[in-house]
Amino acid sequence: MKTAPRIPILTWHPQRVHGNDYASNDHVAFARDLETLQRLGLRVVPLHTIAQALVRGELHRLDGCVGLSIDDGSDFDFHDLPHPSWGPQRGFARILQDFRESHGFEAQPDLHVTSFTIVSPEARAELDRTCMIGCRWWNDDWWPEAEATGSMAVESHGWDHNHSSLERTETTAARDGFDVRDADEAEREIGDAATLLREKRGRAGDVLFAYPYGPANAFLAEEWLPANAARHGILAAFTANEPQGPVTPSTSRWRIPRYGFAHDWKNEGDLEALLRDAGVKPHRASMLERWLAPRHVMPVPQSKRWQDHLRTWEVNDARVVAGDLFQRSFKHDVPNYPRHFVLVYSPPAEEDDTTPRVVAYAHQRPYENVYLGGGMCADPAAYRRMPRWLFEQVRDEGGLATIVSRGSIAALGDSPASFGHVGEPRARAADLRTGYVDTGLDHLMVYWRRELPEDEKRRLIERVAAVGPF
Repeated sequence: MKTAPRIPILTWHPQRVHGNDYASNDHVAFARDLETLQRLGLRVVPLHTIAQALVRGELHRLDGCVGLSIDDGSDFDFHDLPHPSWGPQRGFARILQDFRESHGFEAQPDLHVTSFTIVSPEARAELDRTCMIGCRWWNDDWWPEAEATGSMAVESHGWDHNHSSLERTETTAARDGFDVRDADEAEREIGDAATLLREKRGRAGDVLFAYPYGPANAFLAEEWLPANAARHGILAAFTANEPQGPVTPSTSRWRIPRYGFAHDWKNEGDLEALLRDAGVKPHRASMLERWLAPRHVMPVPQSKRWQDHLRTWEVNDARVVAGDLFQRSFKHDVPNYPRHFVLVYSPPAEEDDTTPRVVAYAHQRPYENVYLGGGMCADPAAYRRMPRWLFEQVRDEGGLATIVSRGSIAALGDSPASFGHVGEPRARAADLRTGYVDTGLDHLMVYWRRELPEDEKRRLIERVAAVGPF
């Protein structure tokens, strides 16, 4: 007798970085778990594919498949970031790219992860301060770019997660849980989140929802969602941290279970045992799939744009991630200014060491309605580690210091200008490459971010000149 299909869904938390080994770092675990799935002959498919198959009664088509998801939607989902305690971390999107470049497209043709994100911008901004380290690493500007990769979907983890560190949430339910029992509150926490999510991610169509904290109560799973989900375009809802198992034909579309790393497995042996106990079998390609499969492994083209390997990030405390670089450059500690920027280099996959690292730094100190820029420095050893094509592009851009300086200036909102005080010829040359111009006063340069009347420019120059060297 043919057994019913059993499709496990696995989930991780990208912001969980407490070290750099498997047990303490979800980025490390995710990369190694992909290798385990590949070795076991399991095929990764999008969560949307699993939900559609469940709703249509076609789950048997996904025998030997597994779904992947990540929770909360911090910038760690998509970007490589310089963690202040544990160093640069590979973003989950880049880990997928690394896997594909290593194994080839045909190894996992549907390789995909779903990011369940907290939708409210205000909630994310507050959580960034209260739950992370205040580095502004909980944004939504990457959502459309993630969708465009074809290997990541952005879905809903509710409006504000009803998190205990928020001053207020859209539900009166007890914090550190999602026991919403009021229809109006469900509209705000789930319905409104679905509407804004579509706008922010740049993709219409169905929305998937994951219950904050994992468990689903009867009101949401058996009453509100079945009655209202279609009106909000919500296809299915996913649980976690409650009695788990694989997805089967009898699974409720409003209670699709997920296994969680650090909760349901803690090492690679645990994961293999979990999958074995779940009864999932290796994926067997159909005769048609095998006939259509490419006869030769085609190399995946490598990115040849410097922008894909160098990114400027604002950090709250630069001492950990850029302190050594600054000390080597200026022989003193990073100043305690409000705004610090670092340039993170993520080496191309063909390099032996692909660990992201900080290679340049700059700061911008607010003064009235303008900024006083400085501290621009770069790691000269980084150039020697770059492949030739990347070195040439960076050189054409003016160098690492110029790139981080431009990146810092781009982040200054509506401020009309950034000023620089330079005396050393090489620093002046770097400022000129960035776009600074001379003010007519010794050592004082300025980058005009928008056009101003000449008398306004002169007034600003005089006010900054009165500050003296900075």
